[in-house]
Amino acid sequence: MQMMSLSGAFLRSAQVLGLLALASHPAYSQALIDEITIVNAWFDDDASLRAVTPFLGHAQIDRDKGVLRTEADAELRRALKAAGMRVETDIEGTLANRRLFNAERVGMKSIPGFACYRTVEETEATMQSLVASAPSLAEIIDIGPSWQASQGLGGYQLKVLRVTNRSIVGPKPKVFIMTSVHAREYTPAEFSTRFVEQLINAYGVDADATWLIDHHEIHALLQANPDGRKRAETGLSWRKNTNSNFCGGGNSAGVDLNRNFPFEWGNWNGSSNAVCDGTYRGPAAQSEPETQAIVAYARSIFEDRRAPEFSAPAPADTPGIFFDVHSFSGLVLWPWGMFTGDSPNSVAFEAIGRRLAWFNRYTPQQSVGLYPTDGTTDDFAYGDLGVASFTFELGSAFFQDCASFESTVYPDNRRALLYALRSARAPYQLPAGPDVYAMGVTPDLALVGESVTVNATFDDLRQREGSFTEAGAQPATQNIVSASAYLSVPPWQAGAAAQAMQPSDGAFDAKVEIAQRGISTGTLPAGRHLLYVQGRDSAGNDGPPAATFIDLRAPQDVFTLAGTVREFGTQTPLEATISAGMFTSQTDPNDGSYQRRLPLGTYSVAYAAEGHETDVRSGVSGQGGQTLASDVQLYRLCGLLTDPVDLAITSPLTAQTPPTLWTRRAGGVNGGFIWLPSVSGSYANNQNTALSSAVVDLSGYAGAQLTFDQRCDTEAGYDFGRVEISTSGGSSWSEVFRCNGETQWRRVTLALPQLDGASNARLRFRFTSDSSQVASGWALDNITLRAGGAICRASQGDPRGVPFHNGFEAVGVR
Repeated sequence: MQMMSLSGAFLRSAQVLGLLALASHPAYSQALIDEITIVNAWFDDDASLRAVTPFLGHAQIDRDKGVLRTEADAELRRALKAAGMRVETDIEGTLANRRLFNAERVGMKSIPGFACYRTVEETEATMQSLVASAPSLAEIIDIGPSWQASQGLGGYQLKVLRVTNRSIVGPKPKVFIMTSVHAREYTPAEFSTRFVEQLINAYGVDADATWLIDHHEIHALLQANPDGRKRAETGLSWRKNTNSNFCGGGNSAGVDLNRNFPFEWGNWNGSSNAVCDGTYRGPAAQSEPETQAIVAYARSIFEDRRAPEFSAPAPADTPGIFFDVHSFSGLVLWPWGMFTGDSPNSVAFEAIGRRLAWFNRYTPQQSVGLYPTDGTTDDFAYGDLGVASFTFELGSAFFQDCASFESTVYPDNRRALLYALRSARAPYQLPAGPDVYAMGVTPDLALVGESVTVNATFDDLRQREGSFTEAGAQPATQNIVSASAYLSVPPWQAGAAAQAMQPSDGAFDAKVEIAQRGISTGTLPAGRHLLYVQGRDSAGNDGPPAATFIDLRAPQDVFTLAGTVREFGTQTPLEATISAGMFTSQTDPNDGSYQRRLPLGTYSVAYAAEGHETDVRSGVSGQGGQTLASDVQLYRLCGLLTDPVDLAITSPLTAQTPPTLWTRRAGGVNGGFIWLPSVSGSYANNQNTALSSAVVDLSGYAGAQLTFDQRCDTEAGYDFGRVEISTSGGSSWSEVFRCNGETQWRRVTLALPQLDGASNARLRFRFTSDSSQVASGWALDNITLRAGGAICRASQGDPRGVPFHNGFEAVGVR
């Protein structure tokens, strides 16, 4: 259902119609409607929030807006109203939530309706596979039973995947990651599973993955509540464990494990003592076997570094990080969650919290800023052990769709977690210093004895929103004053030799600096060698290190690809990327020439240029010292839909009516016009409006690609621009892209293999907003849908349609 609102009256009528639609929908009985809906509850002060805090589980709170968004049964809806809140049903959110119950559940492996999320069994199978493929890096540790297993009622064992290079001795900082302790939160378990999976698979290929595994221990409890998760996989909105001793063993049975931890259990009105409530804390602290297992394991891997008094800080050099990953709300949280007073390490918590939030664009705040809680994981890990503890609230939906998870939620939070690992040796100190990124070594494949140059960017501005005070009462950001490179031996180890890097502009005098250093490989043997870099700011803060590889080979162990990349027919030189395994090179855009040195082996070599069909040539190999030459011609992709958003050109996109809220206005990337979801000024509240294409026939086409320029000046986390596609002429739609809160223009390129060969394809650009802040909106320009394939190639003068082949020729030996 699409709902658009220009006034309160329209909204109310739409809600009535939506409720009628919900009530008449064949998948939803009246009992289900009464049981759970998604609501927005408007409040005037924190007193109202505190009154309902013990009942809140899956909730998003925005104090600036004065709105609480939550999943609510009839009892919680009554409690919200009793607290003086105005409660409105979110029809679209409720319908999306209920679709889960209508999914086909027979003969499917992954979670019905959410194919990107692994089940408990699939998660365990992944763990076993990783151990089998990398036994020196990964092992599974059984830490204790679930409630059902402890009672002989089936159930599961809680299993930690421990990741480290066991051949390298410590001491090593520990990072503990636990996910989906609330069963219905699908996203976290899949996030952590993919994170460790990608980290292990990248070992020896990616420099950061390699040194992080060499010099850290990552402990991942991927399914922290497996019994409850199995209930949730059937479509139940299950939060707690499955302890049937409470609430009569029905669908509200169990204990909220994230209110059952022993630190300050039940002391701050941040949990419930009513057995059927979603936040029921259990009959006693640490009463549940899952909690007991997690507490014992955390105490076994982390040294206790904090005195028991609330005012006692953990020492600044305390290593290690504890993560509890939840969904949803788009938050980075740190202790305390019990009350509004600062923790004794609050300045350092804020420093790393804001750094982490830079990567995922979430709101960083103390946990209590969401709502008061007690008996939680992060307060336990910090309060009991002094370890730096954080909670991530992933994503923007109760049940995050796979497209958003894979395109945004996972990659953004993966970068945040990698930053945390790089800081884990001293998380209360390193985030105060500058970050380092965009590292590279030239040449990336060097001959033994050949000197190389390392380049990197050092940045003290990478923090999310506002200013804060770092340790020592220094300003929030400082200038970079030095940068150093360390060959083979990391900077914290004895014997590390710092090699000073030089600023590219001649002086270290800014908060962002690019620096480089020539590195002599001397007598280093052939192989891959880690090169670490680290920056320091004017306050004397060293930032977290990062690493890259120096790859050295003997001359007889490499061969070279060489040639040009041009456009088929026109012979125009192309700015192209040549990829062979982990190695990439760029052509010279002036003449299209390239050279790519490769280790001996057999490769699939890909030639890619924007707006052109990628040419992949397989079985490419050469002899030591040999040069293989090949000139490559790439076909243009054929334009199937083009909208430059020029007023003088009829647009292939149709604005939704009534009313028409998409207009073409001045302000485009090239000085022309743009699409905006407003008639003038800012977009409206409660807007849901679309630009849609007619049916596009892609029969005979392949490699579909959508490109557009966008500026997403919206309220981040609440108002979204969405790209959706259909292969059924518009009877159903799938989201493939979402933006929010991007105020700078950027080009977006989306590969859409789902449309290849589709005879009834359509595109839709849909904008949605909530009922609070507004801005200029989602600006779109230069929209183009293109595709290649046999028909497209034939139109460019090649009747064969498929000319690609291995056209390399040996032209010489050095």
